[in-house]
Amino acid sequence: MSKELPNLNIVKVEPVLLHAPIDTQVMTSFGALTKRAVLLVRVEDGDGAVGWGEVFGNFPMHGAENRAHLIRDYLAPITLAESWDTPAAAFAAMTQATHIMTIQTGEPGAFAQAIAGVDIALWDLAARRAGKPLWRLLGGQGDTIPVYASGLNPRGFEGIVEGKLEEGYTAFKVKIGFGRDTDLAALAGVRRLIGQYRLMTDVNQSWDLETACGNWPEYSQFDLTWIEEPIAADQGLDSWRRIAALPGAPLAAGENLLGDVQFDHYIAAKVLAVVQPDMCKWGGFTKTLPLARRIIAAGQSYCPHFLAGAIGLLASGHCLAAAGGGGMLEIDANPNPLREQLTGGLPAIVDGNMTLPTGAGLGAIPDADFIRDFRSEG
Repeated sequence: MSKELPNLNIVKVEPVLLHAPIDTQVMTSFGALTKRAVLLVRVEDGDGAVGWGEVFGNFPMHGAENRAHLIRDYLAPITLAESWDTPAAAFAAMTQATHIMTIQTGEPGAFAQAIAGVDIALWDLAARRAGKPLWRLLGGQGDTIPVYASGLNPRGFEGIVEGKLEEGYTAFKVKIGFGRDTDLAALAGVRRLIGQYRLMTDVNQSWDLETACGNWPEYSQFDLTWIEEPIAADQGLDSWRRIAALPGAPLAAGENLLGDVQFDHYIAAKVLAVVQPDMCKWGGFTKTLPLARRIIAAGQSYCPHFLAGAIGLLASGHCLAAAGGGGMLEIDANPNPLREQLTGGLPAIVDGNMTLPTGAGLGAIPDADFIRDFRSEG
């Protein structure tokens, strides 16, 4: 791999914060998105070549602003300090140099998210310099991946589902955790609309263990491909083992795990049928792709979590294509111009699949005029 990569002499690392209003809040059991925020990372090398990444910025409300400052104040100086044989070398340097700061501030997640965004941008730049799509540079065998429409609110989803069916989606995920009556009505309503297509559901950590065990049989009757994050992600493995042993829907989680050690404990415990790391929250390509391959080798499904802008979505798609394994890419079904318009539109969905752009790197770049119209100062 390193022989294919040009040396990276980075001269600029820039966080680019975008905000967009939305008409309908995106609901979760722990809170709502009242606007959409996307934090991009733009890197430029000494020859003027550019790469783009994205940082998780959904929560808390001003989390993206915080991560922008971390990139500007801490990660940019590290990345600019020397040239890099690979993006992985820069990832390791950023992680090591900020380790004590993450302890001192109590913000390991915030730093991990910021590092992930820089890493994605560096890989995009490296692949552009190599003249290859990222999935191919990283060893993938094909550019077409299964997808599903995600983020459906428990009410008012009918028009969105009907529209996504017309667009070519064949799998859907609805959010629950709002009480038994609301949950069951949502599951029944989406199932009625989509027929025999795949249906998943996300509890967003809102149940305790006993509630999860009590709900599992009844909720599973909707022929669910998985039930996601039924309990808090920091609950011990014994709690996850108890749920995994229940008959019914497979168990999914992973977006709120952090680091190789924690992920590997969950993989070894075999509690998750579906593992869902979010490469914009931790790992970028440097850590997430090897993790994805370990997930698949263990007989579990790698389905990347993602619910924000176009760059992170495309990065997640390239990582899935590079890893293989047949997992599905999560695509937010709710209207969001920072996803739909930032790069001039996403690839079409055909029979539940997306074919990634053909260009080098991520295959798309943000539109400069769009950035000007939606940019905020972090």
